[in-house]
Amino acid sequence: MEQSEEIITSLKREYSFCSNALAFYKKTLKDFERKYKLTTGTFLKKFEAGQLGDEADYFDWYAFAKLFDRAQKTKSAIRSALQ
Repeated sequence: MEQSEEIITSLKREYSFCSNALAFYKKTLKDFERKYKLTTGTFLKKFEAGQLGDEADYFDWYAFAKLFDRAQKTKSAIRSALQ
């Protein structure tokens, strides 16, 4: 029983970490959207199609979008596991 409690505690801690990460990623994505006047969805389509340059910000934006997506999936999986 103790091991189950430790697993639940760890999952809750990871869920909290994901929530905090998502808030940070979301703010960062919004900053990029304001700066370049594009939604992240539009940016991803253009970036992946090679329609944008090789600016360092674009690679950062792309990475944050992927991190945001991964954190959302992780948070959803943890939420399901805790139910």
